[in-house]
Amino acid sequence: MSYPREVGAGPMAISCRGVVKELGSGETRTRVLHGIDLDVFAGEMTFLVGPSGCGKTTLISTITGILAADGGRVELFGTNLSELSRAALTRFRGTNVGILLQQFHLFPALTATENVAVPMLAQGQRATYADSCAIALLKGLGLSAHSAKYPSQLSVGEQQRVALARALIHEPRLVICDEPTAALDAASGHTVMQLLRRFAVGPGRAVVVVTHDDRILPFADRIAHMSDGRITRIQINSSREAA
Repeated sequence: MSYPREVGAGPMAISCRGVVKELGSGETRTRVLHGIDLDVFAGEMTFLVGPSGCGKTTLISTITGILAADGGRVELFGTNLSELSRAALTRFRGTNVGILLQQFHLFPALTATENVAVPMLAQGQRATYADSCAIALLKGLGLSAHSAKYPSQLSVGEQQRVALARALIHEPRLVICDEPTAALDAASGHTVMQLLRRFAVGPGRAVVVVTHDDRILPFADRIAHMSDGRITRIQINSSREAA
């Protein structure tokens, strides 16, 4: 499949060629991805859409190296994931990838600031520096008044923005979002997408969003349609909604 290069025409962030993934074992082993070809470009927000069970979550798990491809090639910013050792892949993902899930997975015993600082602490940054970065980012996301609160004291929309801050705090080159607006009302979902556009998309940086939420499709630069473990169509969104 050929991929038009309009929109930002930035460098390649993700290159998938002939990616195959099977799940299960023995007689229950099933092929979920059937030779996926996909290009994602820096400076853009790319959406993956399609019916439940079509392989979207498996694809993003393979793109990030959480699952290893059983065939084909996955490259992130020119790095072939299959050539990395397990330890090197973990370091590469920790530095270059931020993940925002439908389930926020915030630590209930940590404040918003402490939750956001976790990725920086995992990279060996000093706690005082990590906390100061987290506080600054929370302020940028409109949460300065909530930085000392615990997840149970935050609304669903506020929890989602804390989870977004945690995905962004280490300034990853790629942010992967799995159904980021599923638990949000229209206004909160719109806000999250605006913040993603503002903080996560830029030169050398890309966002991939898996979604069933038609309300946020106007934010996409391009939309990859999936069906039965295959990319069936790439759609360029010429009327993208501005941040």
